[in-house]
Amino acid sequence: MSNALSHEVISTPVLTVPVEALESEKSPVFIRSATIATSNARRLAEFYTRRLGFEQISADAMSVTLGADGVGFLKLETRADAEPFDARSSGLFHIAYLIPDRAGLARWFMAARAAGVAFEGASDHAVSEAFYLTDPEGNGIEVYVDRARENWPRDAGGYAMTTGPMALRELVVHSEAAADMSPRLPTGTRIGHIHLQTGDAERSARFWQERLGVAETHRRPGARFLSWGGYHHHIALNNWRSHGSGPRKDRSAGLVAVEFAVRGEAELEKLATQAHATRPDPASFDMIDPDGLELRFRVI
Repeated sequence: MSNALSHEVISTPVLTVPVEALESEKSPVFIRSATIATSNARRLAEFYTRRLGFEQISADAMSVTLGADGVGFLKLETRADAEPFDARSSGLFHIAYLIPDRAGLARWFMAARAAGVAFEGASDHAVSEAFYLTDPEGNGIEVYVDRARENWPRDAGGYAMTTGPMALRELVVHSEAAADMSPRLPTGTRIGHIHLQTGDAERSARFWQERLGVAETHRRPGARFLSWGGYHHHIALNNWRSHGSGPRKDRSAGLVAVEFAVRGEAELEKLATQAHATRPDPASFDMIDPDGLELRFRVI
């Protein structure tokens, strides 16, 4: 992809799966970080830190890396020529930030609401509970908590994910109010999944399944949900408002790259072979999806 953005390694290598790991990270491949292009990284970072409680991990003249408890997983990169994202084009539907427990989600929600965040939805998906909002540049955001994996309902196609109203009153009433109500992402928050919009969800799903080894876990009209290792989904694809669109424009603001963690060299070798990827570095490979999104795979 032209004008590829630089990307730093920002996670601590871990080869084993700790018992307390997030459900999304119990898979052999999972999301490590995402990069968003913007006309002004510092200005956009203020929304994430002041309103949503992201921690600033590092910054330089052209970028800001954000995360939680010292781990960066969202990089904002300044591009002086960045054009506003067209909501009808291929690109980001939302990045979903996974909070480790329900009490943490409740405290985060109350603090973000007190900070003036305008929420657009609160849903119960049977496998998870989620809040939805949009940042000032139109990048979709989901903040959610998983239910225990053994309680995820199943159907013939995988998981019986639904969209219903969240039990918001019960969530808040049964949580402990924090003395400090300043917004702060809870310790352990990471990116759990990324939802993309594309010109053709079926075509995009074939690419991810045939080249990158994900399994379909759920489908809806115009949407496909995919994962590694039995998670409900690491990647979702829809063409609800982008049907027929082509690849993203090089100068478009919004999501430009996703980095994935791969557990071990053998798993990376298997993935790279299936992807038909060249590997100048034995510990990583990069490729481009059909809509121009840069995908980076790194051994941990």
